[in-house]
Amino acid sequence: MYSSSSSSPPPGEGKLQCHSPSLSPPLSPRSSEFCSSTTPGGALLATPPPAHHATRGASGHHPAQHHGGSPRRLCLVCGDVASGFHYGVASCEACKAFFKRTIQGNIEYTCPASSDCEINKRRRKACQACRFQKCLRMGMLKEGVRLDRVRGGRQKYRRNPDGPYHIQPLTPKKVSLEDNVIISALVHCEPEPLLAHSSSALGDRLKTVGVLSELVDRELVATISWAKQIPGFTDLTLNDQMRLLQTTWAEILSLALAYRSCQPSGPVRLVFASDLVLDERQAQECQAEELFLHLAQLVRRLEALSVSREEFLALKALLLTNADIQLEDGASVHKLREAVLQGLHDCVAAQRSPPCSSGSASSPSSTPVSTTGAPTPGAQQHCGRLLLCLPLLRQLDAVVRRFWNAVRRDGTVPMNKLFVEMLESHALVR
Repeated sequence: MYSSSSSSPPPGEGKLQCHSPSLSPPLSPRSSEFCSSTTPGGALLATPPPAHHATRGASGHHPAQHHGGSPRRLCLVCGDVASGFHYGVASCEACKAFFKRTIQGNIEYTCPASSDCEINKRRRKACQACRFQKCLRMGMLKEGVRLDRVRGGRQKYRRNPDGPYHIQPLTPKKVSLEDNVIISALVHCEPEPLLAHSSSALGDRLKTVGVLSELVDRELVATISWAKQIPGFTDLTLNDQMRLLQTTWAEILSLALAYRSCQPSGPVRLVFASDLVLDERQAQECQAEELFLHLAQLVRRLEALSVSREEFLALKALLLTNADIQLEDGASVHKLREAVLQGLHDCVAAQRSPPCSSGSASSPSSTPVSTTGAPTPGAQQHCGRLLLCLPLLRQLDAVVRRFWNAVRRDGTVPMNKLFVEMLESHALVR
């Protein structure tokens, strides 16, 4: 997983008590409406954190309401209306652009006063130094600016305005994976693996869980950046984008962790990062044995299926769109899900069906489909087995959340507010 920079934990916190999570059945969608308030700390969710949970970077801004009772999320830096979730924090376009320019230009500011200037919508341009410091205090991550620099840029995979997605059916001719817009986009926007940056060997339970918490937080930032580059995702309503991420992040991170951990033989070792690998004994020391066992089950399933990279990427995108929750525009989400599912089918057909008999060789990444114009029975069976991973991932979602909620309630391990809000959003969006 990915790590995240954070300040030191607040004083007076208790001892760690990482309870082993237990397996829960898949959760059912709630029929109730979502809460109409936003988190003072911001960022992604629609739930105010309980008073006894201290999260870093809390802001004093209060949510504005439309006349119909629907919330308007406010920029945590200046209080203007937020345009989205940028660099880890709900923010307006002006503060987003200001933060990006500052980081990319490596600009240093100096406050002409006492470094405590008030930053609001009217005065946000008065002092750049204090504005930048407030961006950092509210939780904007410098790493997010680097994640924003994706090969080829975001414009490369813009939707055609004439229709949401143009999915070519399987035909008897050769079709390579490069011809599939969804798969090509997923290959290009997949985040680069980040390091845990652990200074020494992990032996202390508190230290290990703390490093894992940092990794999850950074991977959440990477996941949000990744989702925005999937063709069609940013065309969904802002609330639907946030609800999908709130609901599926644990499944997405679990699948990525399990895929990284696949190996030809030997006992399962969870590869959270290239410099942080945990075996079952180390998981037991962190009181995360049950979490390890369920992840190991998923690892073995993926190993048995010999899942290709393209299949993994398509399955991960399918998780994002497959949330069983109440949505503002369910039809648009359904179209996106169908496009991703078609991409997965095309990918399996291309890689698991016999080559065309034209005699031309092709690389593994551009294996042609069968000349019958339809996937072979073997390819169809493989696709079905891939989809059977979804119930296991839904169960893992509950295990992951139970583990980290126990860590959060204990309060000993510092957790960045994005991570905390993702955990606290679960009761609202399910």
